[in-house]
Amino acid sequence: MDTRTSREAPAPRRALVTGASSGIGSAFAARLARDGYDLVLVARDRARLSTLASQLRDRHGAGVHVVPADLTQAAQLHSVEREIAQHPLDLLINNAGFATNGRFAMLDPDREEE
Repeated sequence: MDTRTSREAPAPRRALVTGASSGIGSAFAARLARDGYDLVLVARDRARLSTLASQLRDRHGAGVHVVPADLTQAAQLHSVEREIAQHPLDLLINNAGFATNGRFAMLDPDREEE
């Protein structure tokens, strides 16, 4: 049951976008900011994330938190997990990753797990 009065604004929705520093991830972040989401942006490149965060704040007034992280590294992945645990999300865009090529049964399992 919603106990807010009609005058209280709803809390902003919050989304986390991995792979946010360029390409599709950056486009998702821009669209979500335009749609009123506050964002957590995750990618390896701190400088590009910071530039994007500034643009989204200026253009859309979005709340943006930057989390530089290489998600193939356990300690850095845990920093993202802590961020989510402390500040729950409404939406996750898991865009980080890379592709491998070949017959699945022949691929290196450790590389695939990354």
